[in-house]
Amino acid sequence: QIFLTYSRKMFEIQQHPPIGYDGKQFDNSYSEYALSPEFGSPPNRCVPPPPQFQQDLSSSPSMRSSGPMSMPFSPIVGGMRSGMAPMHPATSTPRSYRNYSDESPVKNGRRYNNRSQFTPSRSPPTSLLSSPSFHRARNHLSDDSRDDSNRSYDLGGRPSSHRNNTLPVGSFDPQNGQITYTFERIVEEGVFEKFAKDKAGCHYLQENYPEANSALRRSLFREIDKDERFFEEMCKDVFANFFVQRMIEKSTPEEQRWIAEAISRSMFPLCMNRYSCRVIQKAIEHLPDEMKVPLLDELHNEDLVMLTVDQNANHVIQKIFNSFDLCHWSFIIVALMKENSFFSVVENKYGCRVIQLAIELLSELKSSPEQIAYEHATQVARRRRIGSVVEMGDGVEWATISCGSFENPTRDQLLQQMMSKLVEHCERLSSNEFANYVIQHVITADCLSAYRDLIIERCLLCKLLSLSQEKYASHVVEKALEHAAPQMLKEMMDEIFDGYVPHPETKKDALDILLFHQFGNYVVQRMLTICLGIGERKNPRLEPRTREHWMLRLEERINRNAGKLLRYSSGKKILDMLRSARGQPPINHGVSHSSHHQNQHNSSNHYHHQQSHSTSLSHNPRVPDQFR
Repeated sequence: QIFLTYSRKMFEIQQHPPIGYDGKQFDNSYSEYALSPEFGSPPNRCVPPPPQFQQDLSSSPSMRSSGPMSMPFSPIVGGMRSGMAPMHPATSTPRSYRNYSDESPVKNGRRYNNRSQFTPSRSPPTSLLSSPSFHRARNHLSDDSRDDSNRSYDLGGRPSSHRNNTLPVGSFDPQNGQITYTFERIVEEGVFEKFAKDKAGCHYLQENYPEANSALRRSLFREIDKDERFFEEMCKDVFANFFVQRMIEKSTPEEQRWIAEAISRSMFPLCMNRYSCRVIQKAIEHLPDEMKVPLLDELHNEDLVMLTVDQNANHVIQKIFNSFDLCHWSFIIVALMKENSFFSVVENKYGCRVIQLAIELLSELKSSPEQIAYEHATQVARRRRIGSVVEMGDGVEWATISCGSFENPTRDQLLQQMMSKLVEHCERLSSNEFANYVIQHVITADCLSAYRDLIIERCLLCKLLSLSQEKYASHVVEKALEHAAPQMLKEMMDEIFDGYVPHPETKKDALDILLFHQFGNYVVQRMLTICLGIGERKNPRLEPRTREHWMLRLEERINRNAGKLLRYSSGKKILDMLRSARGQPPINHGVSHSSHHQNQHNSSNHYHHQQSHSTSLSHNPRVPDQFR
């Protein structure tokens, strides 16, 4: 009954096409009519499809009723189940039925007997996606902060186009997809903002950016300078921020001064926004030092902790570290090392990366002549408090204006302050989800070997068994075993072998516990690779006799528990490593290819990850054996 009703309605449409907004009737030239400039599709429905397409739908097997609750899906958004509702005035972009079918909430299109079949989609109707402001609002709330203007998505996950959503009427030719307005006309008619905030318009403005010192270039800056808030809005817009970056790249010295002044008026909110933070980084790259250094002064009185832990602003802080001399950003380190700020930063997903970068730069930094002079002047100023000018030994004067106040600490003092904090709270930081990466970096950096020994001696020794059974601290224990000096490595291995009294009833010692622990087994695997001399690091200073002694003890314990280890994927991994060192085939040798491949796949998925934290912060947690 439903199918007959639907077919009758479709037949009525074929016999009596509905009247368009201008009095015309829809006919077989539907696509050409829909592309005409005077026509616009309503927001909540599409115009009826051509008769041939209607016939395909009415005769398609997918339109057959499969039960009392089966409802045929109409290609007209809003439905044809109860007849056509009155059509509303056009408010969205003109598009052909072919274009509409690509963006309509219909997916899984198939061909059966050379006819189209469609199934309903769960994605929202196209009317919700037609407004550019909706896209901008959604992008503002999205977690992805590093998107670009060349690709955007609707809620269904399909690529969507923002083109011609906000452009003035007549400025876009839908036939050839070209913008008809010239850059000069855009500025003269005062529609520059609409073009800058539109996807196609922004690309057009970037491609046709006027030459330097031209009258059109001056008119453009006068248009932007009319409202102080307009520049900030452009920086925060999903598309216009790319035009601002082009302005910075092509700017003249006079324009650079104007841009630096405009940025300084709202430095903090621009750093916090997902789009404008890119503008700040571009300004740091291209503006001269005398213009971008004052921008840092705007941050002295701001909440530096909030900037450091923000998912957008932390990129600006890292850019400052990589682009300026230490004397310009040492105040940031001083603020982050305060007692009430340190843990908020180092235990944060984004703040830990800032701390790690600061340690990298402070430990490997080759001081510039300006930095060397600054540090020398700082030391002299502490001995001779003679005002803002310090007399050097050879009569040279060094003014405080070049690198800030003489109260700023030197590079060595900053590094020592950070390391003392890390060593003091090493046990807590090693067990943290994000701070453990900072401790790992200190352990693996050869230039920080003195602090590595302090961490092992004061934080890890006498606690190896408990730390090895923790999800994140076990990573730190592995790195310590791999990079420790021979004497420290000997103490760590001796503690695991003989440092703990066996249980009085089960007679299990630390090595037995770690062999079968969901996290501790990775520490045993690292011990095995060290004894076998394989892996990322080989310690040439380790005596072969000591290595062989450890290997014999590990082999004896593994062989004793081989039957139990075979029950777990981690145990099989340990047995395979030992058999491979002895030239024996792996345990899974001889099984079917598919099952062997699956075992390898599962093992690789759950093997303790060694991915660098600098490239990603997404963690591969250690999965308990009972869940593998």
